[in-house]
Amino acid sequence: MNAPATGTHYKSMYDKDYLGSWELPPGRDIVVTIESVKGGELTAIGGKKSKKPIISFVGKEKKFVCNVTNSKAIAGMYGVYVEGWKGKRIALFVAQTRDPSTGGDIDCIRVRPVAPPDRETKLAQPATEDGGP
Repeated sequence: MNAPATGTHYKSMYDKDYLGSWELPPGRDIVVTIESVKGGELTAIGGKKSKKPIISFVGKEKKFVCNVTNSKAIAGMYGVYVEGWKGKRIALFVAQTRDPSTGGDIDCIRVRPVAPPDRETKLAQPATEDGGP
């Protein structure tokens, strides 16, 4: 059975507080501006708790749970102190990673490890300015 290439992803119908990979357009970067970064404690299935940076974006409702890989990408561009990330622009895209519970590949959100071009110099760039969720 073939599924349509576009439409409403079933995961978007669950009550999700944080940005998921299914909410980003496939094959395109979404450029967002960091509004704030706060530490948050998350509880995974099975009750395991973990502390991670939670990033809010200017003009966006959903927040982004920033894992170590993405935190390192942002720190490489803007420094290791999260206070310095405020007002900075990052490009998000959908990638694949290994699912530790199944060993298979799953979609995830990644941060490009280079700062997106300024709005004035983004001619012919594939990224959309603040075009995501």
